[in-house]
Amino acid sequence: MKLTPFTIAFLYLIVGVCWIVFSDRLLATVAQHTGWVFVEHMQTAKGIAYVVITAVLLFIFIRKLHTQLSRAEEDYKRLFLENPQPLYVFDVQTFRFLELNKATETQYGYTRDEFLRMTLLDIRPPEERSRFLALNHSIADTSIYYWGRWKHLRKDGQTLIVEIFTHPVVFQGRDARLTYVRDVTAMVQAQEQLEELGNKLQAIINSTDDAIWAIDEHYRLLVCNQAFASIIQQRTGRAVQIGQELSIPDYDNPQQANRWMDAYRRALAGEKVEFEESDVLQPGEKPRYAHVSMHPILDANQKVIGAACILHDITSLKEHEIQLREALERYNLVTKATNDAIWDWDILHDRVVFNDQFWQMFGFEPTDEGGKLWEEHLHPDDKERVLQGIQQALNEKRNLWADEYRLRCGNGKYKYVLDRAYILYDEQQRPVRMIGATQDIQIQKEYEQAILRQNEQLREIAYISSHEVRGPASALMGLFMLMKEQYIAQNNQDYQELMPLIRESLEQLDSVIHKIVDKTSQLMQ
Repeated sequence: MKLTPFTIAFLYLIVGVCWIVFSDRLLATVAQHTGWVFVEHMQTAKGIAYVVITAVLLFIFIRKLHTQLSRAEEDYKRLFLENPQPLYVFDVQTFRFLELNKATETQYGYTRDEFLRMTLLDIRPPEERSRFLALNHSIADTSIYYWGRWKHLRKDGQTLIVEIFTHPVVFQGRDARLTYVRDVTAMVQAQEQLEELGNKLQAIINSTDDAIWAIDEHYRLLVCNQAFASIIQQRTGRAVQIGQELSIPDYDNPQQANRWMDAYRRALAGEKVEFEESDVLQPGEKPRYAHVSMHPILDANQKVIGAACILHDITSLKEHEIQLREALERYNLVTKATNDAIWDWDILHDRVVFNDQFWQMFGFEPTDEGGKLWEEHLHPDDKERVLQGIQQALNEKRNLWADEYRLRCGNGKYKYVLDRAYILYDEQQRPVRMIGATQDIQIQKEYEQAILRQNEQLREIAYISSHEVRGPASALMGLFMLMKEQYIAQNNQDYQELMPLIRESLEQLDSVIHKIVDKTSQLMQ
């Protein structure tokens, strides 16, 4: 039971009254039997006993209170000295340190004796001292407990950023203040780094034309870049503000608004969402196309706390695709008359798309692995040359590629084809697409082979003409010359008349053979 001053006084009063009343009655009873002389001595003894008993009781109570006070004083002193937070007491008149704990010595690097010879000005940089002296009126104001954020100096010269909390006390008979110092250096540095990181992040997201923004689970805007703010400004006529609830602008097409709300809900449910959107930001403008990505933001416990969103303008790409699609449609109409097969190679994703004419031309069943099928059916003697030629065209940044090769059809037979393609490059001159037309030139090749066989036959005729026919003609001419000499010597008049005719015939024969050889050579060329 805790004895308060009131309880002790009340008990003392009750015991004293009871002692007086009952002891007086007892003495009166004794006096009736023994006489008043004995009672007078008893009255004195009763008073002495009362004083002795009350003195003993007061001693016990006072010693107990003193013990409690001493223990409380030790507890408070231990709480001050052993507190892990820096605490010190200073004189409000002289600013001198009167007492401090171990944590203060550790934080500042000074010993207790050094501190007791110092004032509050000694732990402050010069630029902070005038500010501190200007707070003289505040030091005396006992209603001010938080003194704000200050810079303090350690013994080694390191600067600390601290927050000061004080409480007025009387210490050793002096007006003083008990001061609690909270070191916020790491927190301030972390805030500065976080602010710097935030500025860098803002600069990064503002350096792109893509719209970037993030929302929390309540659809409140957490962060956005200038591109997003500009779109919202154009779309709604209102400036965007961080923290505001992000509402979907009123669309003429309710399905468009529902699509956006559904995408937000799915992203906040933990799903990665991607879709394409088209819109007209200003009346009279052409439609703008965009690719939208929404990714859930997770905390350390993998709980969804928001969604990060990116809107990438693909208008130019979309317009190019539309133009290309229209061009391909026109080209397909043309190629239907020429029976050419059209193919489109997406180089970035290594995917080849062929039109129906390709599958019909070579007798294949349509498949998504058309590029692999094409490569596997190249003739072994042509395969390396064709593939190297394509790669060389890409490496040299050429726009055109063409080659002739043989391709094995679905029935196992090879066809000669003429393949021509146009190569598209992106802004970094990286090849992105290759669009080509494959022409069946098997009949043409057969004609060429037939012509080659005819040429070979002509070569044989020319050889026969130049060697086998001219040989006997030359021999006849030689014999004629011998006969001419012989008959001239014999002076035979009949033979002399025949010889010019025979010679003329032989010369005509030799001239015809020469013409055959010349014509054959011209055909061979």
